[in-house]
Amino acid sequence: MNLKRIRGVVALVLTIGFVTALSPLFVLVRLLLGRRAAAEGLGAWAASVVLRLSGVSVEVRAPVFPLSERRVVYVSNHTSSIDLFVLLSLRLPRAWFFMKRGAWVFPPGALVAVCVGTFFTVPQAYTEKRRKLFAAACEVLRETGDAVYLSPEGTRVLSGGVGPFNKGAFHLAAALGAPMVPLYLEIPRAENPGKSWVMTRTRVIVHVLPEIDTSGWRPETAREHADHVRGIFQAFEAEFATPNPERAAA
Repeated sequence: MNLKRIRGVVALVLTIGFVTALSPLFVLVRLLLGRRAAAEGLGAWAASVVLRLSGVSVEVRAPVFPLSERRVVYVSNHTSSIDLFVLLSLRLPRAWFFMKRGAWVFPPGALVAVCVGTFFTVPQAYTEKRRKLFAAACEVLRETGDAVYLSPEGTRVLSGGVGPFNKGAFHLAAALGAPMVPLYLEIPRAENPGKSWVMTRTRVIVHVLPEIDTSGWRPETAREHADHVRGIFQAFEAEFATPNPERAAA
């Protein structure tokens, strides 16, 4: 085991202890100060600490940042375990999150997820349960006017490209009539831990892409919209794959 790996393992052990110790505080903050304080205050700070422990820095490239407070549907590519902490550290305004129910394998982390506002999903095979989950989430977001984040790929994609998109995020955006904000997470492939939770020193660049108008969308055409937005991600990724003198000089 090389030194970089040892540092990553030590950082993981510290992260597990840190999240476990902090989980009761998340419950207290949620009860006393509300979900946004738990997510955008304590949650963003805790995620930043975890990233620093692993030597991960985050750079946001956006026309305007912080992002405005309104109901939008955030979507991103999903290549790494780092993504979870990066997204929480961004303080996405008013945002709820979707996460696999398998997160309960680590109860303190799942408890934190509950406190920051999370809808726990079931596998794609459970069609009716997923439909009911998304319908319930839609009602919550309608009532609160809050934003939401989902990964259309549904799992970490290790191929180096953008994986197939599920329809859930696009059903939700159409039903809410909320614009979609794509986030492209750029992590050097050589330093990307993929499905491992052992993170190593790296830099993550979050590119906030142009907002997508969904006013003409309908839930029954969600597949069409999913494919269109996936094409936007693929086009952006292809641009990165092409040498760009201006980017190299930046």
